Amino acid sequence: MKKSEFDSLFNLSTEKYNKSRINLLLVIALTAINLILVFAESGTMMLFSATIPYFLFILGYMTPFKIFLVVSFAILAIYLVCWIFSKKHFGFMIAALVMFVIDTLFLAYLYISSQDVSGILDALIHVWVIYYLVTGVIHGIKLNKLKKEIVEDDVIEVEGSEFSDIEKSENQE
Repeated sequence: MKKSEFDSLFNLSTEKYNKSRINLLLVIALTAINLILVFAESGTMMLFSATIPYFLFILGYMTPFKIFLVVSFAILAIYLVCWIFSKKHFGFMIAALVMFVIDTLFLAYLYISSQDVSGILDALIHVWVIYYLVTGVIHGIKLNKLKKEIVEDDVIEVEGSEFSDIEKSENQE
């Protein structure tokens, strides 16, 4: 692969992966805002957020079972950990994707079981986020492969350098 092709592919994958991370951060931020809005009893909800933490927070806030509040914050914290560590390890993007797919299935269950179509926009936004998370996983895998190519190319260059010749002569003695 030519250096210009490599650089182009690397930059494109990095850009797509970072967009995916930004979408994940938006989900986390807007979910946190939703929890604050429930606490403030505003009666409004921001779209582009996770449903399960929101639902559990409402349960914990409205009932004596405060454990739901803890679980809600724990899920949000897991999303945050996924976002933080996805900068270096795309496996955390996979974890965020799995969590958000489960969240979307829960959202679909809520709307289907209540026979309510008013949340279609929320469902479409969930699909949008899943698209970006899938894109992030795909480009995370590509970046991982490209980084391995860089390491392999560097090893080949080192073996062909004067240093490797000196090392070989020392090993023969």
